[in-house]
Amino acid sequence: MEQFLTDLLIRTTEIPVIWTYSFLLFISWFENIFPPIPGDVLVVFAASLVAVGPMNLFTVILLSVIGGTVGFMCMYYIGRYSGPKILESQIMRWLPQESISKVTKWIDSRGYAVVAANRFLAGARTVIAFTVGMNRMSVLTVGYLALLSSTVWVTIISVVGYLVGEEWERIIAYLSRYGLLVSGLIVLYVIWKVTRTLHQIRK
Repeated sequence: MEQFLTDLLIRTTEIPVIWTYSFLLFISWFENIFPPIPGDVLVVFAASLVAVGPMNLFTVILLSVIGGTVGFMCMYYIGRYSGPKILESQIMRWLPQESISKVTKWIDSRGYAVVAANRFLAGARTVIAFTVGMNRMSVLTVGYLALLSSTVWVTIISVVGYLVGEEWERIIAYLSRYGLLVSGLIVLYVIWKVTRTLHQIRK
């Protein structure tokens, strides 16, 4: 998938830059709806093209932030108004009940901090947006924190992508390792939380 999207983005550089920007905006939005889409890969690669093409770094960051934030809020509203029905029908099979339950526990213990950190929690963005919507958390607060989280994350990976230029694939490798690390830490946290709860119950 990553290679396919990268090849597709390369092809868009052969046409007017407005279409390249449009493709980046769409993918930044769509990755929040369908998480297997590697949106971060496209952001890093697009930023690396700035040094050799007509693209502008600020525009890359701006469109990626807009797409990511709007996508997050789309999932928020889907969860808010259709969450239970979607879970029952399993229309979105990439939203497993166990993940929803896990994020719900995070929200119970960490509140809005989960939303603020969503862009840094690899593989959990869609579930977080959907779950905070189901929990009917404040639209304005969620929107602001989603925008803030997206701005910080996208700016970091875009600037790094721009600085490394043609060696952008190294950043993708680091992002992959980062995702594995975050997933591992989440699993350890859940195990610790469950163990602690069981210990308290036995007391």
